Amino acid sequence: MTVSDAPAVEVHGLSKTYGQVTALRDVSLTVTRGEIVVLLGLSGSGKTTLLRHMNGLETPSAGDLRVLGEDLTRLRGRDLRRLRGRIGMVFQQFHLVGRLTVLENVLTGALAGLRGPRIGVASYPREQRRRALTQLDRVGLLDKAYQRADTLSGGQQQRVAIARALMQRPEILLADEPVASLDPESSDQVMALLRDIAAEDKLTVICSLHQVELALAWGQRIVGMRSGSVVLDTPAAGLTRETAMRIYGRMTASLAEVQ
Repeated sequence: MTVSDAPAVEVHGLSKTYGQVTALRDVSLTVTRGEIVVLLGLSGSGKTTLLRHMNGLETPSAGDLRVLGEDLTRLRGRDLRRLRGRIGMVFQQFHLVGRLTVLENVLTGALAGLRGPRIGVASYPREQRRRALTQLDRVGLLDKAYQRADTLSGGQQQRVAIARALMQRPEILLADEPVASLDPESSDQVMALLRDIAAEDKLTVICSLHQVELALAWGQRIVGMRSGSVVLDTPAAGLTRETAMRIYGRMTASLAEVQ
């Protein structure tokens, strides 16, 4: 199998401990390219830790992890930065610079491919500015390009964060509770946007959520986590809300029970 034919993510026996605390326990998971996967679980179940491992922000205590065909556990320095450039990340708290314009916040997504510091929109190459405006148009915020980021609503700020991630031209998009701080209407808009962009760009999307309804409506596959372990892995199609709520309540149902 060549690197280009490899799954987007391959996790085998992954464990992570912080002192006496076990954050991940023998996690195994394979995500094919173009798949939309929801990590569903309570706070502290290991969802964020698993996502951070997939982006090389954490080093596993044990196990193997391959992303886009490369052994992430062995990459360092330039090789690690190069792989991270192929992985976009969307966070719960947006991580925008409030005093900067929306356009400049989006442009920061291109910094990994540029040399030297950048101060102000005009310091970026014209092609990057054009691409940033195109991404803002995709997320429906072209008319806010020159507005300060801290004047936007929460839903709008998260859409800016998505546009920033797309500046990397990622092959994988990791989203860590992207709608946890948003109202229901804004949550639906952001999740629909992620789904549409994933289809248009043929992106692999791995998203952590705790809202069962959103997970069922948006994900193609549900991976349930509890206490650092994967306790459920099933297609979302055919999974009813009532069954999902029971799974979420105790997160120990087996796939056979769900079926």
